[in-house]
Amino acid sequence: MEPYIKNADKYSLSKDGAAFKILIRLNLYHSQKKLVIFAFCLTWLPLFLLTAFEGTVYSGIEFPFIQDVAMQLRILVALPLLILIKPGVDSKVSEVSKQLAHTLLKPEERQEFLDNSFHRAKLLTSSVWTEIILLLLVVISTINLFKGGMYGGMEDEISSWMANFKNGNQELSLAGYWALGISVPIFQLLLLRWIWRYFVWVLLLLGLSRSDLNLLPTHPDGNGGLGNLILVQRKFNLIFFVGSIVISGHFISTLLKHPAEFISLRNEGLGYIVVCLILITLPLLFFIMKLTKAKEDSLLHFSTLGASLSHTFEREWINSHSLERKLDDSKVDPSLLFDFASMYGSLQQLRVIPITIRDLIGMGLMLVVPFTPILFIHFSVGELVQKIVGLLI
Repeated sequence: MEPYIKNADKYSLSKDGAAFKILIRLNLYHSQKKLVIFAFCLTWLPLFLLTAFEGTVYSGIEFPFIQDVAMQLRILVALPLLILIKPGVDSKVSEVSKQLAHTLLKPEERQEFLDNSFHRAKLLTSSVWTEIILLLLVVISTINLFKGGMYGGMEDEISSWMANFKNGNQELSLAGYWALGISVPIFQLLLLRWIWRYFVWVLLLLGLSRSDLNLLPTHPDGNGGLGNLILVQRKFNLIFFVGSIVISGHFISTLLKHPAEFISLRNEGLGYIVVCLILITLPLLFFIMKLTKAKEDSLLHFSTLGASLSHTFEREWINSHSLERKLDDSKVDPSLLFDFASMYGSLQQLRVIPITIRDLIGMGLMLVVPFTPILFIHFSVGELVQKIVGLLI
């Protein structure tokens, strides 16, 4: 294994902090499966048991537990994904950061970036103050959303598995107390922690872009050596994918009650996807100036070399001498000129933003997938087929 990908845990953005220490004590940190099961037993299972006790699992009330698509997707799908993506994100952040530092930074700057910059990043993600602030945000968010009736059909003032309305007053059920006190806050805290980690990663890239980078315009990745950054961005895109799942759940619940709101929901979904792609692309824009300068400087240098090579080639080959003499006397092989022209063409194609349209389309399609069930709710299968055929024809 290469030295720059050893000890990946040293450069993890998830290590340290109160949450990390608690998970270590519970012997859950290094086993994602155990952690998923633990989260399931703490968030969804009590809701099922409490609603079974209260008789609101699938009937007995206007909006039973099983029909709450938004809550099911949030707890049974989105929450486990937030846990399972950690190893992939951590490993890519560590490996790509170290690889870029070893290939594009001088030794003294490399050490400063890997040790000092990552140390500051870990403090930002795992300090006690960070966790306190995130916890306060969760509490405030839960209270506001509860007052606004954003859970379990409460916005329509109908009786649900979470709350009953009597004489205009809202009374939480036992399951409702557990949902708003345990299940929802745990999900929100995990999601906020991931959003904060991504923000710290953005700050880390900002610091890297301000370093004295030795960019490589002739690098095969066509990004001056920064091509591997997209590997990390794809991993962080999973956070926004989780967001798509949660939002899709809310949309499905809304559409089942109010079918006429499809256009509004569609526009909101498209807006969310566009914003996510902007957030994924934004940190890559930090390198525009340096990549542009590296490209322009290299084109000037290669142009000078190309002129010298072309003069020599034409002097030795574009003349009346016999082919045998040209082969004997020539110092410039024709294939050398061809290879140089190919390299110059590759240099002209150097991207000043280390991302491709294919990358954006791929990540965008991932964000679209959770919204596809909405189409089958709003349209019949026949209508969908007709629309697709109409687009193709």
